[in-house]
Amino acid sequence: MEAQLYLQKTLRERLDELKTKNASFSLRAFSRLLGVSPASLSEFLNGKRALSPKMIMKMADKLCLSPDEFTTLSDKLVRDKKGIDAPARSDKKTIQIQNDQYFLVADWHYYAILCLAETDDFSSDSAWIAKRLKTSQKKISEALERLLRIGLLEYNSEGHLKYQDVQLITAEDTPNTSLKKRHSETLEAAKESLFTDDVMLRDFSSGTIAIDPKKLPQAKKMIREFQDQLFEFLESGDKTEVYEISMQIFPRSNVNKDKVYESYQ
Repeated sequence: MEAQLYLQKTLRERLDELKTKNASFSLRAFSRLLGVSPASLSEFLNGKRALSPKMIMKMADKLCLSPDEFTTLSDKLVRDKKGIDAPARSDKKTIQIQNDQYFLVADWHYYAILCLAETDDFSSDSAWIAKRLKTSQKKISEALERLLRIGLLEYNSEGHLKYQDVQLITAEDTPNTSLKKRHSETLEAAKESLFTDDVMLRDFSSGTIAIDPKKLPQAKKMIREFQDQLFEFLESGDKTEVYEISMQIFPRSNVNKDKVYESYQ
């Protein structure tokens, strides 16, 4: 039962977190995110039903668990003797490295801190950073520890944090739990900005068109080339603020996946 109880606790924490960000977020919406029925999710959270090991691992993937959380859940499944293969628990140092890499990509404020460190009035004080990025000082302190450990931030001779100019690249078109979490957070933040930020401080545009899906690989290439040009343009001049820039292209109709996949070969 260890794995069942651990997953229940994790699900409740994630649901509470989502409700904190969006008061109208419902159990039904959470069930859609997890790919289960609202009734099944409710019964599991209330301890009225158990999930199979296969379903537990499916939910773990949907939750975008950190390496440490995933390893803990896997170990508990093994101890519950449910007959599911799980990776042997890595040593503490390896898990720490995996967690650092995961959170660097998954949580928006890591990159935001690095970008803020490039601005002219940057302060190394965690309270100042938290106020500028509109988040908690606890999250900033944890992020600073990781960024220092990874080597993306260093203290100079005067005791001020300095960004180390290292290019960070994530794999393109590769399923990744940390990337899924990051994109999900970015979309939520964009939705909030739509209602809270002055129109002069933001820009939203979209269009619905009929397309030839075989052109998607070239379209992605064009988007990334444009992003590089836009970033180069915006990063010149006086850096005073941190902005998030995101672009999406996604289907509104049912897609023939086989035909789309053929265009990538």
